[in-house]
Amino acid sequence: MASKKYKEMQSSGEKPHSDQPKHKQLIKMLTFRVVPAYYKEIEKVANHKDMTVSKLIRTYIKEGMKRDGELTDKEEKDFGL
Repeated sequence: MASKKYKEMQSSGEKPHSDQPKHKQLIKMLTFRVVPAYYKEIEKVANHKDMTVSKLIRTYIKEGMKRDGELTDKEEKDFGL
């Protein structure tokens, strides 16, 4: 559920901004849907790696951000899994 402040921003057309690193701004807002067939495949990989689906997805996101140069070493430590 979006906060009142966020809803006000959306209705006014104002874009969110912050001095926080991008990964900290978005971590609370990230939501996505996975079709059941993909979820089953992701679940197989997670089970093989002995981790939860959620942790596997968060790990993939973090690795992608590192690869793309969006995380500094300090930010990487702050990026909780």
